[in-house]
Amino acid sequence: MPDYVKFKASEITLTSANNVNLASVVRLLNSNTTTASTITIANSGGTIATFTLNFAGTDGSEMYLVKEPTDTLAATNGTVKAASVAYQ
Repeated sequence: MPDYVKFKASEITLTSANNVNLASVVRLLNSNTTTASTITIANSGGTIATFTLNFAGTDGSEMYLVKEPTDTLAATNGTVKAASVAYQ
């Protein structure tokens, strides 16, 4: 995890596919305290990858993701927050 990040846009709730303001680096946080969320990264060619973001209060509930600006992110459960950031 970086020591400092600069937030480039307001945080959103990640539900359907979203490029998070064309971000290259995204902070993800699962705010659900009991349920993990599956994150899907996709582009125009289809799904690139899927992974699990653990539930709040546990290791793995927050992460920083590097992606192409046009790649989209989607999350299950409707409790994942996403924000465009830059490392400082």
